[in-house]
Amino acid sequence: MKLLVTGGSSFVGAHFCKLAARTHEVVALFHTNKVRLNGVTPLRADLRRTRDLTALEALDVDAVVHIACKIRGRGATKEEDASEVAARINGSMMDSVLALGKPVVYASSTVVHWNQDTPYARSRRDDEQRLAASGLPYLILRPSAPYGPRLANHTPRHKESFHTLVELVRGAPVVPVIGDGQYRRQPLHVDDFSAAILAFLEQGLPNRAFDIGGAEAMTFDDVIDTIGGALHKKVRKLHLPKALFVQVARFSPDFDPSLIAAVDEDEVADPTELTAACGVAPRDFRQGVRSLV
Repeated sequence: MKLLVTGGSSFVGAHFCKLAARTHEVVALFHTNKVRLNGVTPLRADLRRTRDLTALEALDVDAVVHIACKIRGRGATKEEDASEVAARINGSMMDSVLALGKPVVYASSTVVHWNQDTPYARSRRDDEQRLAASGLPYLILRPSAPYGPRLANHTPRHKESFHTLVELVRGAPVVPVIGDGQYRRQPLHVDDFSAAILAFLEQGLPNRAFDIGGAEAMTFDDVIDTIGGALHKKVRKLHLPKALFVQVARFSPDFDPSLIAAVDEDEVADPTELTAACGVAPRDFRQGVRSLV
């Protein structure tokens, strides 16, 4: 197949492109950070520009794997904050993906299940609904806490959160934790996520959504301790009030205060239904953590 991958320069996007290029022709879109992967064709494009969309239509791909997503956007005003700008950009990108008229795999997020409402979660829900109503063949996958190794010769513009966490566990005397650390995640190895996408593309898109996580749900404290165990290091954790991190996030371009405020929402994603549908059984974090350290 000839696949068009949006967000090809992101951490998840680059890993998917690398795996997919073994058996398919892959065109990876990037905006500012060029994709440099063997066997992958990089293409600079802005999904919001008409002339770029025309060029993408001319590629005549077999399917689009839509991974590109904004969490914070530039150009915020007093009436619209950075997370709302990002939500608007995400909607524009989905407009362009749908306009191509090709089968779509959409990398969504488990945030769609949150009880707390945020612009990011709303944009994910809206994009899922519009894709499902489009009449195009589709697959929606909602990963929980993707992780995996760094790729040689490729550096994502935004540092992957698990890599930052590993550096903290390895080098810091104390690891700061937001809140009580008992909120749950189901860490998903990025290669398992990529394998599931390819399995569905090759057997046909099922026109439905799946949550996808690793084999076991873990508290955030357990995630930290598992990384510490892989590094043969006993970890000291310092639990701090969530409100403190929310305030700090207001002054950082890399963090969204609304997402920090919702960090204690569980993000579990039982892969049982997905495994039955495509045959991919995601690994346990205690196995996959070795690729991080």
